[in-house]
Amino acid sequence: MKKKWVAIFLAIIGGSFGMHRFYLRQTEIGILYILLLILRNIFSIFGMPISTLLSWYDAYKFMIMDPNEFDRKYNSYYFRDRYGNRREMPKVQNQRRGRYILLDENQETTKRNQSSYFDLRKQRKESQNFKNSGIRKFKDYDIKGAIQDFKRAIDLDPNDKALHFNIACAYSMNEEAANAIIHLNKARLLGFNDWENVMKHESLAYIRVLPEFEAFRNNQFILTDSILERLNKRDRDLLEELQNARKVKTELLLDTKQNWKNELS
Repeated sequence: MKKKWVAIFLAIIGGSFGMHRFYLRQTEIGILYILLLILRNIFSIFGMPISTLLSWYDAYKFMIMDPNEFDRKYNSYYFRDRYGNRREMPKVQNQRRGRYILLDENQETTKRNQSSYFDLRKQRKESQNFKNSGIRKFKDYDIKGAIQDFKRAIDLDPNDKALHFNIACAYSMNEEAANAIIHLNKARLLGFNDWENVMKHESLAYIRVLPEFEAFRNNQFILTDSILERLNKRDRDLLEELQNARKVKTELLLDTKQNWKNELS
């Protein structure tokens, strides 16, 4: 455990030799101070070695530094390494027999953690690209295309509440009530609470007139199994009606075509 007052004291009395840097386990920087002192004929200001001036400046920084900040830099698991660089990866904690054992990360673990970090950033960037594409398609009334892009974005970043709201609007425009309310509920679980916008947004007009949405709203926008079952039944009935309508339309077209042929003959 490194003490702040010890670092200040060493910086004042032996800072020219880098004693405070050695104390803080920054060996290379300490050696640099010694080299600057040896070459003081070259590296000096008004006859004062630069290493001395730097050590006084270090002492001043330690004096005004908050104790918590000092501990974070020099006593935490993110302690600056021997080159003066702060470690990006923390120690790995492993629980054994009810007690936590701190283990230094090996090279393989570090690479894996760094890879996971960059993979996460890449996924979020790809998700944002799909999100932006979905918004453009939605504004161009390509609703099905917007839904596909929003779904891809959610696969990459499922915790984006704005994405769930956006796809809910798209599903509502496509008259898929169950999917629309399911994603509004997911947005709520992720912290979405702009229900005034839900009650006014033009894209959600279709679901707002449904009794299932009224039950959803009266339940503080919490989706229950009973509401979901009613929504699924409504969607099934609507799909059946559409299929019947297509069937009737096809039969009418065939009858018209047959009558036209009979008239020609």
